[in-house]
Amino acid sequence: MTEPLPEQQKTTLIVRSPLSEDGSISIYFSSRDGRLMNQEEWYHLKELIELANRVCVKQQARAQNA
Repeated sequence: MTEPLPEQQKTTLIVRSPLSEDGSISIYFSSRDGRLMNQEEWYHLKELIELANRVCVKQQARAQNA
């Protein structure tokens, strides 16, 4: 379970994407000073999304082949 953000923490919606007909995902970035993501943080987010995508594609392929 995720911990609640401190009241002084600022969040920015980064990505909102549909996953199914009635489901979607939102990714937020937060920082105490309300700054935007820097280049390194964007790179790490991109890597995380690509990794998750590869896992999902493999699981879908296994389900279709079963």
